[in-house]
Amino acid sequence: MNRHTLITFLGKGARDPNTGYRSTTYRFADRDRSGAFFGLLLAQHLAPDRLLILGTRSSQWDLLVESLAGSGEDEEARLALMEAVSEGAVTPRLLERVRPLMERAVGIPLTPCLIPFGEAQDEQLAILDTIATHVPGGEVSFDLTHGFRHMGMLGFLSAFMLERIGHLRVRGLWYGALDMSRDNITPVVRLDGLSAVRHWIEALSHFEATGDYGVFASLLVADGVAEDKARCLEEAAFHERTFNLLDAVRKLRTFLPVLDTPLGGASGLFQAVLLRHLEWSRESSLDAYQKRLSRAYLHMGDFVRAVIFGWEAVITRHCLATGRDPRDFALGRKAAAEDLDADVRNGIRDRDFVQAYWTIKNLRNSLAHGNPPKDKDLLRVLKSEQDTRRFITESLQRLLD
Repeated sequence: MNRHTLITFLGKGARDPNTGYRSTTYRFADRDRSGAFFGLLLAQHLAPDRLLILGTRSSQWDLLVESLAGSGEDEEARLALMEAVSEGAVTPRLLERVRPLMERAVGIPLTPCLIPFGEAQDEQLAILDTIATHVPGGEVSFDLTHGFRHMGMLGFLSAFMLERIGHLRVRGLWYGALDMSRDNITPVVRLDGLSAVRHWIEALSHFEATGDYGVFASLLVADGVAEDKARCLEEAAFHERTFNLLDAVRKLRTFLPVLDTPLGGASGLFQAVLLRHLEWSRESSLDAYQKRLSRAYLHMGDFVRAVIFGWEAVITRHCLATGRDPRDFALGRKAAAEDLDADVRNGIRDRDFVQAYWTIKNLRNSLAHGNPPKDKDLLRVLKSEQDTRRFITESLQRLLD
């Protein structure tokens, strides 16, 4: 079972001299809870396995402890804490002295932890590092209510960071919206939608680097798309990676009607860009699919797939021009390739086509098999990414435009 950690920030509230933060009634989904420290009330609601409280050396640690302490409990440590807070000089050792008191009151393991103010970049990075150190795995929820305003942004960023480097799951982002209170009832806002937007941005970055449609599937399912429809994206990605474009197109066309109606949740924000990435599958012929994908992979910098799809588009186009079936290897593609090869050798094609033909054919063989090309000019081109991109672009334009 994954351990669930709740992370909350502690600031310098001064609305009430006794409690620091203004006491209010927070409206949770299950019931109302009253108090000044939202993080403690959220802990009652979520029942996490442990609580991590982050604050600076001048945060209101004393008022937090006073709200939890019983009469006469650990008075010496409490008085020392009050003095330290007034001087902005709280230390880890002092927090450790009052930690048992806080744990007894809260009823779960609790870690009070000092963080810098986050004024400069190095301090902001130190806060992120502290959070990562104290949450090694499991699940995590964030209370972004208290603390300096920029702490909420750091908390949100740390949620993203923990998912990536800690391989844990962010269960929720919470905010007690005190400024939205009416009749002393304060709404509790879940900011999980922002996390969903972040996941979509990450998925788009992954897709634009790899061309993997499957990265969108789980996000779409979370926003109400049927699993069998979303699975079509995963299957299309598999077929495309194995150069089976006809089945990839079939799967994408099965999915595309989903985008004819507005999507729910964060998916709706990215519906138009997702459609733009999939619209190539609406082309009318196999060579058009191959040409479109060749250009897409060239844009990604995947020169192997760009050249392979470009070469296959050339062969497919010749198949169609000569009445051959491009899906039949022996009688279609192989025969068309031999026929086209003969045209080039016999001078039937113009000079620009011939030069581009040999460039793409030799480059395809070299990249697909991992062998350096024998052509010295081509070998020189492959030493530079910029030259390779330009060379492939110009050659495919001569062959396919």
